[in-house]
Amino acid sequence: MFSPQHIEALEKRTSGFDFLIGEWSVANRRLRRPLSGGGDWYETPATARSTTLHNGAISIDEMWYPELGFAGTSIRVHDRVADDWTIYWVNSQTGHLQAPVRGGWDSDGMFTAVGPDTFEDKRILARYTWHSISSQAATWEQAFSVDDGLTWETNWVMTWTRTS
Repeated sequence: MFSPQHIEALEKRTSGFDFLIGEWSVANRRLRRPLSGGGDWYETPATARSTTLHNGAISIDEMWYPELGFAGTSIRVHDRVADDWTIYWVNSQTGHLQAPVRGGWDSDGMFTAVGPDTFEDKRILARYTWHSISSQAATWEQAFSVDDGLTWETNWVMTWTRTS
């Protein structure tokens, strides 16, 4: 169980992913056809377990999607010199690490990371954000850009709710 001091530190945290340590219920809302101009979203539940290694310099979570029949793992690595994070995602169905995104925390406690990727053979930028973080909840979003970051289309929103 968290002490009041630990909870206060989590709520004020502006760097690192210690806030994710534990078990979560995750509500996923995904755009069915990203970059198609459509607005058809679907929702699916997931569960996640997260931990850190190397005094918080590595953050790992494993997420299970029972309705979709797969799991995914996020691996976040902190570069202490640059004071930023590189994030990788691997899907259990493919076993391949996706192209990483890189970024950091702002003074308001929002995390943003961006990196080049491809989607359906199109060169894109992918952006991940973390926001609305408390001791019991957090929100993650993914967006794609086809114009080098001038505009973004959010295509995946995860609302994390602590279960432990």
